[in-house]
Amino acid sequence: MSTRSQQLRSEYLGEGTSSELKIAAFEIRDLIEPSRIFQASILAKLQGLGSGNQFRNFNRCGQEKIYRTCKNCSGSEVFEYHCNIKWCPRCNWRITRDRSQILQAWTKHIHQPKHIVLTQKNFPVLTRRKIREHQKNLARLRRNKIWKNVKGGSVSVEITNDGKGWHLHSHWLVDCRWIDAGELAKIWGGLCGQEFGIVKVKDSRDTEYLHEVSKYVCKPSELAKWTGEEIWEFISAIRGLRFFFAFGSLFKLGSQIRSEMRAKKPPQKACECGCRDFIFRDEVSEVLNEIRQTGKRRKK
Repeated sequence: MSTRSQQLRSEYLGEGTSSELKIAAFEIRDLIEPSRIFQASILAKLQGLGSGNQFRNFNRCGQEKIYRTCKNCSGSEVFEYHCNIKWCPRCNWRITRDRSQILQAWTKHIHQPKHIVLTQKNFPVLTRRKIREHQKNLARLRRNKIWKNVKGGSVSVEITNDGKGWHLHSHWLVDCRWIDAGELAKIWGGLCGQEFGIVKVKDSRDTEYLHEVSKYVCKPSELAKWTGEEIWEFISAIRGLRFFFAFGSLFKLGSQIRSEMRAKKPPQKACECGCRDFIFRDEVSEVLNEIRQTGKRRKK
């Protein structure tokens, strides 16, 4: 077994998994990419727990098809359905890619980028209220005098759970000449109700920081390792919340950067007939359309 396969095995299967299930799962490991493995694990653990439109869309992701039909020649192409949910292993890489592109464009306008990591103590139960409290503390920090030299930037919030409780931490990319890490640790700790907080401040005049400051709200490999109850607790708590924020100079330049990115984006792929006007249908709509078309042909 390759090193990558061994890594996937340890990420996908928990310690208590039966040997029969391990064998069954990894006989097909070379046929399914990691995102599909993580999705299958999450879906299996959420059976009997998951409900609502979000769960149904996640269940459809990668399983159902979207049919694109040309309005001119009726030529058809088939695509996989994507749910675009921020915690979906098959979709969240696109969110990270888009953030990275925006941040990379913004950093061309600044000279002193800093990567800041703020953490707080673990806690036993993850709730929407706990996440909002953390986000409000981030906003309070931005209004503190220690932030006066920060011209702008972004913050990305990440949630982890390694068996010792839930852990919230944030990754910042800021345009700042200098910031006192010791003083920042005291101020952040006070906002979190601690004597001090664990803080890291790194100079980031290269591109290595992009992965950290634009990462997922939760890594797919970690989400797949949790129990079904923990996964559902996480999904319920984060529903409807944002985990990436821009402020200052980045916020002001955001619209301009997105416009430039859209202008550089290649145009939609045309049909073989040259037309770019399409109708999109899901599987049910496509079947109903086929039935209607068949009925019309029989009448003729």
